[in-house]
Amino acid sequence: MDKYIVYGDLNCPFCYALQEQLAKCDLLNQVDWRLIEHAPDIGVYGRNAESQAELAGEVFIVRSRAPQVQLALPPIRSDSRFAILCIIAAMELDDAKARQLRHNLYRSLWIEGLDIANTAVIYDCITDAGLPGELNIEERHEEMLAHWQSEWEHGDFALRIPVVAAPDGRRMLGLAPPEQLLSFFGGAEVEASPESMDSCRHIDRQTICLLTGRDTDKVWPLIAALRDDFNILLPASAMELKQLLNGSEAPDLVLLDSSEQWQTTLELCHDLSQQQLDHNTPLALVGEDISESQEVAVYDAGAADYFTTHRAPAVLRARVRTLLQLKRSHDLLERAARIDGLTQVYNRREFERTLEVEWRRGQRSKRSLSLILLDIDHFKQYNDHYGHLTGDGCLRTVAQTIKSSVRRVQDMACRYGGEEFAVILPETDIYGASQLGEKIRRQIAELQIKHDGLKPGATLTISIGIACMNPADVDSPHLLIEAADQAMYQAKADGRNRVVSAD
Repeated sequence: MDKYIVYGDLNCPFCYALQEQLAKCDLLNQVDWRLIEHAPDIGVYGRNAESQAELAGEVFIVRSRAPQVQLALPPIRSDSRFAILCIIAAMELDDAKARQLRHNLYRSLWIEGLDIANTAVIYDCITDAGLPGELNIEERHEEMLAHWQSEWEHGDFALRIPVVAAPDGRRMLGLAPPEQLLSFFGGAEVEASPESMDSCRHIDRQTICLLTGRDTDKVWPLIAALRDDFNILLPASAMELKQLLNGSEAPDLVLLDSSEQWQTTLELCHDLSQQQLDHNTPLALVGEDISESQEVAVYDAGAADYFTTHRAPAVLRARVRTLLQLKRSHDLLERAARIDGLTQVYNRREFERTLEVEWRRGQRSKRSLSLILLDIDHFKQYNDHYGHLTGDGCLRTVAQTIKSSVRRVQDMACRYGGEEFAVILPETDIYGASQLGEKIRRQIAELQIKHDGLKPGATLTISIGIACMNPADVDSPHLLIEAADQAMYQAKADGRNRVVSAD
């Protein structure tokens, strides 16, 4: 039986996570794993701050999309060439042991944080796989790696990894969740890429952002103390840190390394603390022992704590957890302020805030933004006939039905006011929004909620208006609301219980 082909690199966390998922799904025996070098010059630049920041971001994404995979941020991204050649040589001796060697090398880098370019680390992985300690690397092994590299580079994969190619020509780019992997290996056509995996986001760990102007190995003891319990992001500059803090998924804690630029760090801390009044992301400085007057200056600058890097890892983790617990408590209170108490969907205030954020994002991405507005038909008669308590129950039922229909994480169901609801759909065209609107209308109708206040035997229905605009071409999100509102009233004028899209 022809096997599925996987192109992947040892120093890629997405490829490591794919191997772990395939192993859990018992699919590795169907795979011909061809290792390539995604970044052959990683040994030259892999230790600089930009590379480490990129690596930390990738680990964060993989943890989000594959929370069941054990993964920790390594100190560096290793040069994988010699390790790959060892695996190729091992395949000539024993295919099963070669797979075990690949497994050992992946886990050495992505769990233990070891440098798999180090010959001692490779030797331990080889012997743990039951292979002879001395593997002879010959020219044919180099040729095999070059052949695989050429297949991948000329395979119309946009130079991305991991890649899974099926014997029948189907292919999958990026890291897919287990259910999509099973479908793909079952013969289904599955489109899976890192950009399309946002709907699978599931973040258990809180996120810590560490800004340092030093080489990563100088602050590695601090990272090592935190990397297993928290997501670590390493922005390359203060500007990048500010962008993260202003993003939709801001970190839960910011650590500023003050070891080399004390005054500059204090000024940055003060600047960030003023910007974070709304988000309430705690800030802390890290560095060497300081005087009491310097510590006072830290708190005056807006920092919540000062960590000395020589403290025991358990102490650092305990103090970090204290700050993060305070952040989580604040987030829970903030959430309560964003949720409509009756219907338990987002309220009008959060609708307006989110629409503004998504509008700005759409202006940058030049991608469409759709809005659904819906109104319960003849709700006043419903309230008059059944009473306000029953009317409240009806609103809750409708709200939860709308919420359950909205599947993507970035989509948002809100109570717009009274018996009106709204759904914000980023990066969705008018066709997609219309499909969802019809689905919501149909599901409400299928509830068969009695509405004898209208006429005997009548059931509750809704009228829906939909509008779609490209924020890059339109001045204000209020025009989107106005268009959806007009479409909704047109739906009512046309007889209610229908979906109308704005021109």
